[in-house]
Amino acid sequence: MEERFNLIDEGWIPISGKNPASLREIFSATDCSELGGTSIQKLAVLKLLLAIAQRAITPKDTKEWEALGVEGLGKACSQYLEQKHDLFYLHGERPFLQFPILAQWKTNKGEPLPIMPIGRPYHPDIPSDNDTVINQMQLNRIPNDAQKALFLVSIMNYSFGGKRVSYIPPLSEGFDSKGKSAKSGPSLGNYNGYMQSCFWGNTVLETVWLNLLTRWELSQCPQWEKDELIPPWEEMPEGEDDEVARRLKSSYMGTLVGLSRFVLLQKEGVLYAEGIQYPSHKEGWREPFMTLRGEDKVNFLDMGRKPWRNLDALLSLSLSTVDRGITCPQIQMLLPRTRKAVSSFGLYSGGLKVRGNAGDQSVKQTDDFINSLIWLDSQVLGQEWFQTLEAEMKWLETTAFILKRCVSNYLKELKEIKSSLEEVAEGDFWRYCESIFQDIVYACDSPDRLPSIRQSLIRYAEGLYDTYCGHETARQIVSWVKHRPNFRLETKKEG
Repeated sequence: MEERFNLIDEGWIPISGKNPASLREIFSATDCSELGGTSIQKLAVLKLLLAIAQRAITPKDTKEWEALGVEGLGKACSQYLEQKHDLFYLHGERPFLQFPILAQWKTNKGEPLPIMPIGRPYHPDIPSDNDTVINQMQLNRIPNDAQKALFLVSIMNYSFGGKRVSYIPPLSEGFDSKGKSAKSGPSLGNYNGYMQSCFWGNTVLETVWLNLLTRWELSQCPQWEKDELIPPWEEMPEGEDDEVARRLKSSYMGTLVGLSRFVLLQKEGVLYAEGIQYPSHKEGWREPFMTLRGEDKVNFLDMGRKPWRNLDALLSLSLSTVDRGITCPQIQMLLPRTRKAVSSFGLYSGGLKVRGNAGDQSVKQTDDFINSLIWLDSQVLGQEWFQTLEAEMKWLETTAFILKRCVSNYLKELKEIKSSLEEVAEGDFWRYCESIFQDIVYACDSPDRLPSIRQSLIRYAEGLYDTYCGHETARQIVSWVKHRPNFRLETKKEG
């Protein structure tokens, strides 16, 4: 079989504002400023880059990490990729993260496994047989090798759970946990989708360096203290539950590059079967990118509450030693060193909101990709800045609550309870807040700028009330005047 399309040499990684980059370009160039693509593609690619970096060189502690720097990391990873060049071919005798044995496997009817269309490669899934096609953009097209590579990397940790897989008997003798419905990828989760957070640098390589764990950080997680950090492309399992599969399932590498699907890319699609079954968060699955609520619960994605609204909670343990109920190990462990190492950095949170039905996960109705990136100035981070941020976040919550309450009271008086316009008004307010939130974060270091920002928010909230609360008829005008909010006064009362 011809070896072709090597991920080290060929461009396949989406880069904002530029052509797709190869792995070699990522680790040697400084002009790859930011990962592009969907939130899942960003997270999946970043985790692959981290897996390469952790294998190439894992510093002993923060001192070694600082000495390594961005340039040193790039050199170490480039050397590793040259040494392992033959392991990164997308096609060939040993295709990257794939199972050639699937080409020999037969269905229960003795037929070859069906080649499934990849369809829309921006989703870490293959289309259902009964997908409704509304327009030409939804038609299945054969993706090129760059798109196939991105799809392959994305499904390893973020594949949808469900029956859209070919059933094959267990490849590991004695393994009896396999059914016709596949479990979801470990980083997506088997409910609504996990919210994941990490640091963001000014270049892709800096982003990898900022998120690189040292041996000391790994030792803080007992299950990874002696992890050999062997990636799956160096040692692939032969089944779902052999020695290699069990090691991958419990290793830190499994959180970066899992094998939740056994696949083999074909010219017109993919052979696609369930792979290693990872535990859910209820069964103890944890990874540093996961955002947690307390010790036992995870923070799921919520289209009505975007991740940026949890910024103060994510920073609270590190900047104020107060537990606000939401934590992320990656942020909590690495924030102190990040503040010292770079003058500015971003906090990225995202994922894909999904929903389940009869064991199948899908994206429906309001579900969508979620991206949240907030930039922070290292020099101003401190308790005073954080207290100002907390106060502004509380003020935003109060203003949104007042707007929703006033619209609701107006609707109740006019007997329009079922219209749910108060929810729409609140959503519009939060979307506007999201568009200027970066300005709010920067202004927390210059409190004299905050009053003008609040004024613009109040004017917008008043405009929303006027938009959703009609005031044309005499009866409407009476109710409109009666319930119209005085945000300047009421926010002080609520506070």
